[in-house]
Amino acid sequence: MKKGLVTIFVIVAIVIVAGILIFTNFGGSDVNSDNNNNGGSGSGNSAGPQTFTVTITDDGYSPQSLTISSGDTVTWKNDGSQENWPASAIHPTHRVYPDSDIVKCGTAEEDNIFDACRGLANEDEWSFTFDEAGSWGYHDHLHANLRGTIVVQ
Repeated sequence: MKKGLVTIFVIVAIVIVAGILIFTNFGGSDVNSDNNNNGGSGSGNSAGPQTFTVTITDDGYSPQSLTISSGDTVTWKNDGSQENWPASAIHPTHRVYPDSDIVKCGTAEEDNIFDACRGLANEDEWSFTFDEAGSWGYHDHLHANLRGTIVVQ
C-alpha cells in the first residue's frame, strides 16, 4: 500500500514540475517577444524605461503585437488617412486594462487610462505608459475591426 502511494506521489510531482516548466518556458510564445524588431525606438534591453512606436495605417497597427517591460511607454502615431482612436479592449467600454473605462474620458482621470479619448488625425500621436503586467488587447474605437496587443512583462 505504501509503495502505491509513493508511486502516485512521484507521478503527481513530475506532472506538476513538467507543467510549471512548460508554462514558464513557452507561455506567450505566440506573441512577438523580440523587442529589437517591433518598430520601437528603444531596444528593450537596457535598464531604464523605453519608448516604442506603433504606427497606425489605414490597414491597421504596425506592429500588431508588441512586447515591452513594465514602465515602458508606447506611442501611437497616425500615418493613415482617417482618424484613429486607440483604446483598451473591449469595444465600446475600454475596460480591459486595469482602471481604464471610456466614461473616464473628459475627466481628471483621463491621463491615467489606456484610452486616447479622441480620434487622432494624420500625423497625430498619443502615448501611454504601461505599469501593469499582462497581455492587453486594444482596438480602434472608430474602426473596431482594427486590433492589436501589448504584452507587458
